[in-house]
Amino acid sequence: MLPLALAAVAAWVLSRRRQPRVSRRRSTLALFALGFVLTLALAGCGGGGGSPVGPPSNPGTPAGTYTLTVTGTTGSGSSTVSHSMTLTLTVS
Repeated sequence: MLPLALAAVAAWVLSRRRQPRVSRRRSTLALFALGFVLTLALAGCGGGGGSPVGPPSNPGTPAGTYTLTVTGTTGSGSSTVSHSMTLTLTVS
């Protein structure tokens, strides 16, 4: 991004020599606008990415074996069907 900004400044300096006064004002305004946009872009890239200082606040599920019961029911009124299944979850 920096080489692009340097190329833009070089092009501005070279083109400024041959322009009338009104066009110089526009090119100066365009250069300041480019600088402002680049400043915002660089500021927007500064967040996040750092590692946490202390231990994580939620280390996750403790290691062990857990029993889970999953139940599914369908239908309505007197014609309902239900099925249950027991699952074992091992966290290592």
